Amino acid sequence: MLKSGLITVIFLIVLYLGSGGFIILQNEQLYEKAFTLEKKEVVYENINFYNKEVMRAAREQELIISIYPYATKIPSFLSFLLTAISFGIIGSLGKVINDSIQNGTNFKDALNLMLIPIQGGIIGIIILGISYTIPILLTNENVTLKPITIVFLSLFGGIFYLNFYNWITNIIGKVLFSNKDKNSSQ
Repeated sequence: MLKSGLITVIFLIVLYLGSGGFIILQNEQLYEKAFTLEKKEVVYENINFYNKEVMRAAREQELIISIYPYATKIPSFLSFLLTAISFGIIGSLGKVINDSIQNGTNFKDALNLMLIPIQGGIIGIIILGISYTIPILLTNENVTLKPITIVFLSLFGGIFYLNFYNWITNIIGKVLFSNKDKNSSQ
């Protein structure tokens, strides 16, 4: 019972942090995109806005801050980091819960139960790093990450935490060391 309660508390905390990080990042991107649109000044509550979309993003920001007061106190990268870690943890918890239901086992019988969410969080960090690194390596340009991409890649990484490291090391081995094998055989 204690493990179930602790898992529930962890889930609720990371859901709050992860959804907050995602919503913050999503609104930042909407705000940036709104400034690329045509200027059609709008006045709302005696405040001038660049256009209607900027006004919407500003109003959305007020709502976000009311639910996630930490939103204005952290940089964007930290929001990405919180989001990736949180959804990696959520994915790994989902896998543990699913396996427990399918196998008819209790949480108290699960081995290393408290390490599994940590594993999911670490996978979220790895996915965030890969998401930043690969576009830069391929294009030599800084590419803007989409928050929804980080959410779902981290979630799926957490779900497949048992297979993730084998999968990623195989891919890295093929990409980084495949040319060495070809050159050494010639």
